Amino acid sequence: MLEHGHDQAAGLRRLVQAAPLALLAFPLDGSPGTWIAQLAHALRALGRKPVVLDAGRGALAAAFGLNLRHDLLDLLQGERDFDTVARPTADGVVVLRGDRGVDAFVASGAPAQQLLGGFARLSQGFDELLLAMPASELACLAAPGRSVPVLGLEASTAGRVDSYALVKHMAGGFGYRRFACVVRGAPDAQAAQAEHARLAAAARRFLDVEITLAGWLPAAHTGREHALARTAQTLLTTAATPLEPAARAA
Repeated sequence: MLEHGHDQAAGLRRLVQAAPLALLAFPLDGSPGTWIAQLAHALRALGRKPVVLDAGRGALAAAFGLNLRHDLLDLLQGERDFDTVARPTADGVVVLRGDRGVDAFVASGAPAQQLLGGFARLSQGFDELLLAMPASELACLAAPGRSVPVLGLEASTAGRVDSYALVKHMAGGFGYRRFACVVRGAPDAQAAQAEHARLAAAARRFLDVEITLAGWLPAAHTGREHALARTAQTLLTTAATPLEPAARAA
């Protein structure tokens, strides 16, 4: 993958001691990926350079309004280069689909670092890799011992039930012990905190799992952009896992 290209900016990035690429892992639970796209745009507005790997059957590509013709597999097989497989949004968020590529990579048995760390060697100098894929498959790439999955908690009773079920599935089935939570649709920050507190208390008591509040995304609010920016910034400190560049093949 990424072994076929040449990272001309690698030496410069080492000289300025740039922070390594960070992974933000989003388990998809069947709900629209609009909120994840909004966070990616918010990261870009903060001056970050996010790249999004959509391994959720196009759920995120659609949320970005993109129709992606190629897949990560085309890059892995050396049939296309990165700039052909990936496409940027108007504001510069780079998105690529990875359904077939991720499936093929996992089936190969290669370590996840070989794939994820490869993004850190790209000359584009991305800051964050947003990985979105079904919860039942996330552990293949985002290790439970290191990764902090980001949940989208809808501010409703049904939303809490769904998020608790997702946490129970990921904790019991794969061993995740820490999660970050983004509350969606709460009328204000206080209501968002209350929604998180209910979910976090249940998860701590019955699952021995910790869920931290990363922020909230109001459905409609004059301070919406500010809330998005604060949430994106908080995710960088509570849920981002550094990825070291993958070693080049000998």
